[in-house]
Amino acid sequence: MRIFNRRAFTLLIILSALPASGDELPETMSPPPPRPKAIAKPEAKADSGVSRSEQQCHAELRKLGVEFKSLPAIRSGGCRVSSPLEVSSLGGGVDIRPAPTLSCPMALAAARYVRDTVRPAVRKELGSDLVAINQASGYVCRPRNGTKKLSEHAFGNALDLSALVLKDGDTYEIRDYGKSRPNHARLLKHLRDKACGPFKTVLGPGSDADHADHLHFDLAERRNGGTYCK
Repeated sequence: MRIFNRRAFTLLIILSALPASGDELPETMSPPPPRPKAIAKPEAKADSGVSRSEQQCHAELRKLGVEFKSLPAIRSGGCRVSSPLEVSSLGGGVDIRPAPTLSCPMALAAARYVRDTVRPAVRKELGSDLVAINQASGYVCRPRNGTKKLSEHAFGNALDLSALVLKDGDTYEIRDYGKSRPNHARLLKHLRDKACGPFKTVLGPGSDADHADHLHFDLAERRNGGTYCK
């Protein structure tokens, strides 16, 4: 009888040392640490440091036959171009002289504009093929004329077109529009009208004294996607 009582007493001690249920944890165990919060990944970049969107833009330029080379990122004060390009041709056999530095979106907008508007209009009004465009300004780190606000030129998002060079050797100067032949005036009006939309700002002869000798195109972001064409 004493042996039985000893065994029962020993069993009681063992049972009292166990957890009350299978869900309880010993006091010496800690709960698992919380999972770290997900962190948004930056836009994927190639080994060259060019973002995926820039890679896609470069591919579109190549489809259009645009000739360009990539330049180091520009960071000068507030003037910035993350992936600048030196553009020597806008495709379709049309060179741009001297080769401007532009952002890829600006180069793409200019190439499409030349393909869709400038080349066919020059052939129709001037009777010759366009072989080159003379430009007065691409990227320049400067403010807008008469203000402290940086120009779109400071971001590579602007281009000033000063002359069209034709296959027959003639050069159509923007500053001479309408002074010699009526078809010159028609051509300039057509180029300005069709530029308003693809570009967000269009200025030229008659806009103000600063744009009397060239056409200015840029991609300035405006409220509700609007344009300023004068």
